[in-house]
Amino acid sequence: MLIPRGLQAAVEGLPAETRQELLAELFRLAALARQEESQLPPEFPYTLRLDVAGCQVSVELEPSRSRLTLVGLLRPQPLE
Repeated sequence: MLIPRGLQAAVEGLPAETRQELLAELFRLAALARQEESQLPPEFPYTLRLDVAGCQVSVELEPSRSRLTLVGLLRPQPLE
């Protein structure tokens, strides 16, 4: 699993509980992708978009490189 430098501050800025839930889900996805690796066509990366702990998360799976990369993280702003 890779969290690019440009997103590290956003991840670190999350509340502790939210950050823990996000990281747990990313590791779960990475483990699942590894288990399912033989069933995915290796030539194309896949982008998954999901909601985790109230955040909109985008991850890219590159089967040919066995890598899961966090590519987007949006937190909804609280209503005032």
